[in-house]
Amino acid sequence: MARKSQALRLSQAKEALAAYTVAGLATASQARFMRDMISRMERNRYPTRRQREWLDTIIEEGVPAPKGDLEYIAKIDEALKIEGIDFANVLTDFRGRLVRGWNLSEKQKAWCDSLIKKAEDISCDNYWRPDEAMTEKIKLAVSCEICYTNHYWSTHSGGYNAITKAKAWLSGDLLIIDEWTVDKLFKTVAGKLREMVNPKFIHGNLGYVSVWNPGIGEHVKTPGIILAGPMPTARGISYDVLADGKVITSTNITKRR
Repeated sequence: MARKSQALRLSQAKEALAAYTVAGLATASQARFMRDMISRMERNRYPTRRQREWLDTIIEEGVPAPKGDLEYIAKIDEALKIEGIDFANVLTDFRGRLVRGWNLSEKQKAWCDSLIKKAEDISCDNYWRPDEAMTEKIKLAVSCEICYTNHYWSTHSGGYNAITKAKAWLSGDLLIIDEWTVDKLFKTVAGKLREMVNPKFIHGNLGYVSVWNPGIGEHVKTPGIILAGPMPTARGISYDVLADGKVITSTNITKRR
């Protein structure tokens, strides 16, 4: 092989790795080797002669020809072209298995079939959409994110993924949001969402809020008028209350003294 500069070899390795990834072969031995060599070269650690030879061979040979069911692989490829799907990574993984010549289990095949069908439905503009009222509820649910701690989200990965998708959908970065994701979102923030949808207080209501009384050196329940709320905060669902001539933002308001 002709001599190449490190910069050229690095560029070609990155292109080859990208092609392997698209083909669903990101975990293949060749891809893992290229990933390691790219990391080395980016740290200015040049591969040995034998490593360079194997890397150049992988680059020259390109992505291996599929060994599995070519007709089914073609269906996956068509599904992957459809704009708006958010399950491309799953289809790509299934594609990689088939390209290697591996068989999908009965459960995997059924799952892959359902995703291909879902992609086809999306391409035909035949998919579930939230109506206006549901969209407003999604906005309320997303606003409740602040009420939960980082620890809560770290232990509720499914809910975190749902709220992340909902935010992307509301911002226009995600074309389609499915019903399962919306249901998961609502369940994850159910406690706080319930009060946002059905507030305990509305503007003008009388409520009792805890206010510090310096005369007796303790907090006492003081009547006040609800000015605003409900509002999601890091402390929970809050309201602005006018009490003792001051506006107090509180999550601890009662209807009785």
